[in-house]
This record gives sequence, C-alpha cells and structure tokens, in this order.
Amino acid sequence: MADPKDALKKKIEDLKAQLAKEKAAGKTSNKDLSVRKLHKELRRRQRKLALLSPLTFEQKVARVAKLTDLVAKRMSELTQGAKKVQANPYVHSLRKKTKSLNKRKKKLDRIAKKVAAAAKPAAAPAPAPTAPTAEPEKK
Repeated sequence: MADPKDALKKKIEDLKAQLAKEKAAGKTSNKDLSVRKLHKELRRRQRKLALLSPLTFEQKVARVAKLTDLVAKRMSELTQGAKKVQANPYVHSLRKKTKSLNKRKKKLDRIAKKVAAAAKPAAAPAPAPTAPTAEPEKK
C-alpha cells in the first residue's frame, strides 16, 4: 500500500501544475471559479500533509522565532513616527499576534527545560554515595 504522505505530495504537485496552467492562461484567482476551487483544494491538501508530518522541536522553535521577527519588523514599520499608535487597527492585531507568539515561545522553552531535565539524569546516572561503615574504636 502506498504511503499517504507520498500520495498527498503527488496530489499537491499536480494541483500546483494545474494552477500554473490556469495562471498562464490569464485566469485570476479572484474571478475564475475553477482557479478558486484549485486553490482551495491545494490548501486543504497542504494542511492535511502538515498534520501527517509534524515538525521537530527545533523546527518549531525556529518557526516561532521567524514569525516573531516578522511581526516585530512590521510593528516597528507601523509605529515609527506615529503619534496615535492605538488608532491603527493593524497595531492592535499585531500586538495580539505578538502576545500569542510569546506564549508559544514560553511553552516551547518550558518543554525544552523538561526535556533537558529528563535527559540529564537518564544520560548519567550517578551512583548512590555509600556511607563508610563505622568500625568500633579500639582503646
């Protein structure tokens, strides 16, 4: 039986090829129903593939760091030179995004500490110290 990941990857490549043909024909995603259906199907397949192949811990950390940098850069662009920052709705949404990313980062840090703490005793089990036996003194 074929691997479901491979089948999904093949289907994603087929959908991308179909979309490229549609775009070459001059059809835009906003107007044409077939292009919108192809986009929708492609996004569904990509999400399903992402669920089947979870990220490693290092990839998760790198992804959160990258997203945080992008949001911080956009936030600095929006707030630079503005007197009333709160009036801009994009600033509010970016602050919410920053908050959620910071929560994810803290969660990943907690997991990293737990993994490190669990790996340390398991990697080097220290022998239990033995107390020296007390011999009776001779007088």
